[in-house]
Amino acid sequence: MPMHLEDLLSADRVALDQPLSSKKSLLEKAAELLALDPESAEDRDIFEGLCQRERLGSTGLGHGVAIPHCRVDQDSVTGALIRLRRPIDFDSPDSEKVDLFFALSVPSQCSEAHLKLLGSIAELFSHPEQREKLRRVSGYDELREVLSGEPADETL
Repeated sequence: MPMHLEDLLSADRVALDQPLSSKKSLLEKAAELLALDPESAEDRDIFEGLCQRERLGSTGLGHGVAIPHCRVDQDSVTGALIRLRRPIDFDSPDSEKVDLFFALSVPSQCSEAHLKLLGSIAELFSHPEQREKLRRVSGYDELREVLSGEPADETL
């Protein structure tokens, strides 16, 4: 059964226009949001996992986007989306500062599903129009529409 990106998020794990100013504060915020899911690991464990993963190499994709992620001792995949008020340096391959983050914590034993999910997120963020939509959404409902690819109901 495929996992849909919009199903990984809940309104409490979406933080728009955050005033964070460093990679460390971003990873702390991501861990805090990811830990809100009742089935998630503790925020400290997630933060340590995110930091450990970043030490292997930046999860910055380019074009102002990063996908910080880690494997932790939990039973399900959890996602969080953070959009910053001002982009920060995230050691991205194109050296562009980053303002859009899709953070993931996945079960330790997760492997192929984890890679497919990262691929889906990277694919979403590879389209300039999708990135711009994500930079403009004003709330959770709009975000879900962008992630699902379903247009808003425009009937009057």
